[in-house]
Amino acid sequence: MKDLRKYVIPFAGLKEGRHEFEFDVDDSFFDHFDSSEIKEGKLGVKVILVKNPQVLELNFNIEGLVKTICDRCLDEFDLPMIYQGKLFFKFGEGTYELTDEILILSPSEHEINISQFIYEFIHLALPYRRIHPDINGINGCNETMIQKLESLSIDDTKKASYNHSWDKLKEITDKN
Repeated sequence: MKDLRKYVIPFAGLKEGRHEFEFDVDDSFFDHFDSSEIKEGKLGVKVILVKNPQVLELNFNIEGLVKTICDRCLDEFDLPMIYQGKLFFKFGEGTYELTDEILILSPSEHEINISQFIYEFIHLALPYRRIHPDINGINGCNETMIQKLESLSIDDTKKASYNHSWDKLKEITDKN
């Protein structure tokens, strides 16, 4: 986890006010997380820290590309990604998460490692359905795979063969 030290914000020596930090995320970042759905990507992370006596406000702006699998044709493609979010750090007894956006820091803390937050934000920004974007109005999916899927799809007329056992019931309901 030594490489993740480059995602540390040392806030203890900073004056009150606004401070900007920039980080790069690449394939080596995702290697540190065993359960990462993303294995490859290139993203820029800009963090704006607003320091007040009782609260640290971190504004995250993440932009870039991640390599993912198309849900339609199963080919890899580069998915553009944009994420914006905030975290608040308050000082109190111990270090723990109060809510999804508010964390409590012990007064003895002097830096924040934001690597886990970056990882989570990138995964939260993934769309539920991932498909190739259209290119000039043309589907970007692997055409060979789409043709194969279409050839294997079941025609609606063949799919539902008529069940004659319902005929007698239909006769009874038609009489009423």
